[in-house]
Amino acid sequence: MSDSTHKTPRFALAYARLMVRRPGLVILAILALTGAALWGTTKLTINSNQLDLISQDLPEVKDVKRVIDMVGGSGYLIMGLRADDEATLKKVADDIAAGLLADKENVRFITYKVPVEFVQQQMGLFIKTEDLAEGKRRIMAYLKDQLRRNNPFFIEIQKTEPVKLEMQDLVDKYSSVGKKSIRDDYYISKDRKMMLILIKPMWDSNQLGKTKVYVEKLRKDLAAYSKSEKSGGVELVEDYDKMGDKTLVAYGFTGSYKTAVDDSYAIEESLEPVSLLAFAAIFLITILAFRKIVPTLIVSIGTVIGTIITMGFTYLTVGELNMITSILGALLLGFGIDYGIHFIFRTRLELGQGKPYDQAIQDAVVNAGRPALVSAVVTAGSFFVLMVSEFRGFSQFGFLAGCGTFIIGVMLFAWSPALLALAGRINPELPRKLIGEMKPPATQSAATGKELRVPKPGLMLGISTVVVAILCVFAVPWSDVDVPTDKPASFADRIKAGIRFNYNSRALIPEGQSSVKLQDEISQRFDMSADPIAVYSKTLEEAKAIYDELEDPEKRKSKYSAIDQVVSIYTFVPPPERAAANTKILQEWQEELKDIDVAALPPEVQEKAALFMKMLEARPYDVHGVPEIYASQFRHLPETKPENHGYLTFIYPSVDLWDGKKMLTFVDQTNHIPTPEVKDAQGNVIAEAQVRRAAGAAQLFARLARIVLGDGQLTVLLVTLWILVMHYLDFRNVKLALASVIPLTVGLAMMLGLMTMFDLHLNFMNIIILPILLGFGVSHGLYLLHRFLEGTSPVVALRSVGAAVASSTLTTAAGFAALLIASHNGLKSMGVVACIGLITTLVVSFTVLAAVMQVMWDRLPPKLKNGVVHTPDGQPSSQDKSEAA
Repeated sequence: MSDSTHKTPRFALAYARLMVRRPGLVILAILALTGAALWGTTKLTINSNQLDLISQDLPEVKDVKRVIDMVGGSGYLIMGLRADDEATLKKVADDIAAGLLADKENVRFITYKVPVEFVQQQMGLFIKTEDLAEGKRRIMAYLKDQLRRNNPFFIEIQKTEPVKLEMQDLVDKYSSVGKKSIRDDYYISKDRKMMLILIKPMWDSNQLGKTKVYVEKLRKDLAAYSKSEKSGGVELVEDYDKMGDKTLVAYGFTGSYKTAVDDSYAIEESLEPVSLLAFAAIFLITILAFRKIVPTLIVSIGTVIGTIITMGFTYLTVGELNMITSILGALLLGFGIDYGIHFIFRTRLELGQGKPYDQAIQDAVVNAGRPALVSAVVTAGSFFVLMVSEFRGFSQFGFLAGCGTFIIGVMLFAWSPALLALAGRINPELPRKLIGEMKPPATQSAATGKELRVPKPGLMLGISTVVVAILCVFAVPWSDVDVPTDKPASFADRIKAGIRFNYNSRALIPEGQSSVKLQDEISQRFDMSADPIAVYSKTLEEAKAIYDELEDPEKRKSKYSAIDQVVSIYTFVPPPERAAANTKILQEWQEELKDIDVAALPPEVQEKAALFMKMLEARPYDVHGVPEIYASQFRHLPETKPENHGYLTFIYPSVDLWDGKKMLTFVDQTNHIPTPEVKDAQGNVIAEAQVRRAAGAAQLFARLARIVLGDGQLTVLLVTLWILVMHYLDFRNVKLALASVIPLTVGLAMMLGLMTMFDLHLNFMNIIILPILLGFGVSHGLYLLHRFLEGTSPVVALRSVGAAVASSTLTTAAGFAALLIASHNGLKSMGVVACIGLITTLVVSFTVLAAVMQVMWDRLPPKLKNGVVHTPDGQPSSQDKSEAA
């Protein structure tokens, strides 16, 4: 302990003396290290490939990499064109497609139109036999009536209504195959007002940097097209609301490539203004706390130096940043300054006792250093716990943030004392003039002469216990009823549900994110999700087994309820039994129409007669009869590695994958697809019976979601154990250790209760704040109790270090509060949760913990309070207080 009854640790004393005796050498060493770190910092790059953040040994990652190798990437970059003039849409699509195909450096292939003539001619084989028979009945009735009425000798004695050809129900039912309309070669919507161009870039959707650069290139190319003669006066405008016409086509981008870029870079772009605001707010709060500019500059510069050295350390150890660790600098600036604040406040306190500058600085390093060291160890350990995560983004963040905590703490406890000591060398009174001094707080009331104490600590504890109990009741779920999180809940429902987890990823993205908006529009206009997932098979026979399993009508109702449609090469092969039955009907129909004179039919019917006659000629075929233009969509590319040759079966979801719960259901269903033993035509076994799983972005996100949920629970448990162990080792007393974590435990319980009251939810982003809050929240109790154990009453402890505790908490809260202006809702939710948690722990420190310390003080034996057993400074020793506790 730091009081006079305990010997000061040799290392702490030697370190403090070094700061005072060799300040110039210390500052030169720090500046040299900063210069080297700054060079490393300039070499840092951000790896935007999200796939690299997940263990490459996970089956989901291996499966996705195989799909990437087979088809060039997971999903598409989709360009949507919007106008109410169909001819203009098609012309612009043709022109854009020609330019895309010429870009061999960036474009692997595109899909924007597929000949549908083959499917149209074979459609009679795909229609359900009963529907084909019904269609035949309606058409024949119509034709016979038309022929009869077009006969020049037709006389109707009693007038009858002409037979109407009502086929819309059957046309709608069979108007698309494999999510592609068979009415038009182009990927055009039913209302003919939107067209899609599906672009497969030369890289995967996880390489965000390349996609971002390419989208910018496309924007410039489209702007140049608008100004060229080739456009025919048609202007292209990127707009996600406007409907174009003959002279204007609105376009936009979406698909897995664009949504991944938008979401990740929305975080990065949000952090730029947030970081500036946070630094300004922290600087302002520090000035208000110190009421001087110099100490603010000292700790601010020291924090920046520590952050730069941390980034240099990052270059030395990890070599690069990722989309998660890219926020490291802003985070360290937010809470790293706390160490400097506590040191400056303690130095002012030591100077206020009349000590010379060198002794004051030395004592400040020793007395503030111990709780700062314990706080740094606990906070760093809270970050290090994240290293157990399977998600490399979290594990690297935990490692770097933990090391950065130590680095900034050491830098501030080296830079600040060395700078003040150097100033003292110039003029012994200069440190006092620069940072000011703080006179020891009074221990007795000037009016009554009685000891200053926390008023009515028992009553305060009782009231606090009731308030915390009520808030805890709010946080506990009292019912299994699933209360939706996508709309405001009534107060009664909030109480029943307790603290809720919002699985909907839409709640995290910026409001009105353009790519998501366009994706929703495509889902409505085309009745399809933007990107499917895929199941791999080595052979056609295995692909058939997968298709049969997923297309089983009974299983689709229950086992595969989250699947909307399965698209395979076998989607273009009519079922043999149905094809055989339908062929008989078609042949009979052909025979019945043999003697019909097409010229005798109405003009509108004559136009479709040729295609209709072709449809009647359809005959059964197998998978080898599927045209190459269709088959190639399901087969590996020529450049695919030999071990990945095979076929893909695509699966489209029937649920909104932005909803985390529904996404997990969809992934669970598509990760367990059993297929029987597969044999070839000769009876040889090609593949054993096995369970297959799909691959795609949904599988990766589901795995990541489960990692986040699992890690969130595990890290909170590990951090809690770490905190308790470290506090016990620090105080060597169970009651004191428990008292020191009161602000943390009670504050977090209040936070969860308040979140329930105000209808705020945990989500996939702000859940990561919990272990960070646990690590940071311990500092309140540590600094207050260590000051208390130095031999001061609770009121003196609060008055002497309370300002430092409040200032450090408010600077950290200001850093997180800046997130409230972020456009990214996930970051905003992190700021809300962090601010609530930090403020509640601060309030508990100054109320509940203060009352507990007063109770501990009051329980001291009278002889200790009357000065019988006192330390040389006239106060009870920490050992005595520990025993009294």
